[in-house]
Amino acid sequence: MYGTHDLPFHYETEDFSLSFEHEEGRYLYHRELCGEKKEHILLSSGGRVIINPVEPLNLPKSICHALLVEFDPLSIEPGARATVYLTFPIEIGVFVAGRGNLEVLDIFSWNAPKYTLYGSSDAGTIARYWKSATCAAPPDLDPFREGLLSLTISNTTRDWIELSRTVLESTGMKIYYDDTQVSMQARMRLVSTMVAETSFRDRPFAEGQKKALELCQGRAIPGVERLRFLMDQGL
Repeated sequence: MYGTHDLPFHYETEDFSLSFEHEEGRYLYHRELCGEKKEHILLSSGGRVIINPVEPLNLPKSICHALLVEFDPLSIEPGARATVYLTFPIEIGVFVAGRGNLEVLDIFSWNAPKYTLYGSSDAGTIARYWKSATCAAPPDLDPFREGLLSLTISNTTRDWIELSRTVLESTGMKIYYDDTQVSMQARMRLVSTMVAETSFRDRPFAEGQKKALELCQGRAIPGVERLRFLMDQGL
């Protein structure tokens, strides 16, 4: 389903269907997922549709700019650098292209969104919440439901540090995908036993993966660069 398709277009599985049907000089968009339906009329003579994973911060509406992934607790030794493999929730965007312009038509997900507060009630950050296992090797995942988050952790201190979560800034997210996998690569730099800085790598995890269209980058405030997240409310 992921990729660029000419209209009309149809895709269907056991619990999901998505289609653009040509009808009386227009296109009727229909999407049904687990009983939820959406329809939309396109007054267009043709064009293309682009379907790809987007930043998982849009449902039920865009209310925050951070993703918090909680994982199995781990400890990293002083001066060490290691990579663990986590998961993140998938949201899928449907874009229509015509005359050089792109329009977001629909965003949907198999995952029910949950939100949490990172930090205190007066100085904390609202974040999309996701619980993940901590894997030593990339797990096999359903690319419509879960993405692979490769997290490289660097301990710059002289102490052993225990951590069980990472918080990631949406405007820095770089998502790549192919037919079998959706991926992001992130860094987590530990600067003390209670503080870390996170950021993203802009590169695919596997050869041949395509870069997804970005929604959050377009929503960024002009002149304000917010590509990293400072975790100063605990690890």
